[in-house]
Amino acid sequence: MKNKILMALSGIMILSLISCGADKGKAAGKEQSTRVKLVVAVTGGIEETLSLTGDIHGEKEVKVFAKVTGKLIDKKKKEGDRLRSGEVIALIDRDETALDFSRAEVVSPIKGILTMFYPDLGDAVFPSPGEPIAVVADMDRVKIIVYLNPVDAVRVREGQKVRAYTDAYEGRRFEGAISLVAPAANPATRKIKAEVTIPNSDHLLKPGTFARVEIVIGRRGGILTLPKKAVRSVEEKQFVSIVKDDRAESREVLTGIADENLIEIREGLAEGESVILEGNYGLSDGTKVIVVE
Repeated sequence: MKNKILMALSGIMILSLISCGADKGKAAGKEQSTRVKLVVAVTGGIEETLSLTGDIHGEKEVKVFAKVTGKLIDKKKKEGDRLRSGEVIALIDRDETALDFSRAEVVSPIKGILTMFYPDLGDAVFPSPGEPIAVVADMDRVKIIVYLNPVDAVRVREGQKVRAYTDAYEGRRFEGAISLVAPAANPATRKIKAEVTIPNSDHLLKPGTFARVEIVIGRRGGILTLPKKAVRSVEEKQFVSIVKDDRAESREVLTGIADENLIEIREGLAEGESVILEGNYGLSDGTKVIVVE
């Protein structure tokens, strides 16, 4: 009896395995397809930009030093406070017996925001060139300092439009303009300093942080363009994916200038040709595709 039960169970298991194998065979025989969207290469124009990174400063930014030697005994203001010109920031105990331990005031030389205190209470402080007491910045407008190589510098001039981006506000664009290009390079670095001024009434851009900037140095028209995301890089070469006989096929292209959204196609495509815009990343050549609107 026991042997009969075991034989029956074995038969059921064999039938199940045969059934699973048949199902897998069916699944394997059914070719998978990928849904994609297309875009047409068109002739148009692209802004030519120069991308750099730089440090953010208040448009007016002043380090405040003690005028006497002593100890910091009182902070009248805290970081983030708005200050009037001449307003008292801190008190210093001069610790001089002849002066009866008189206190010296530290005042803000400009209107702005107290952005940083350097010493703690009780720390010794000294006049310049010692460590400053604090930094006060006018943050209603900020400047971003960047450095240009000599080749780029000849294409940058005051008044050119600039777009700035920060990691703190991903996707948000801040607009300003070149306000200064230094007349000479730094002998140590061979770089030329430039300043970008940006309105900052809401104080979102913080001195001491950095930003990425795009300087608009010109515009080129009559060139073949595609959205940037239609082009992918593989080992320093650029490719697009086209659809041929309902299957994906890679094609190498030569690219040129680019702006926020578009990239120039110099070789590899003709005006009016369609390439895959969405669904192209990770798409192998020969994959069956379904084009959707």
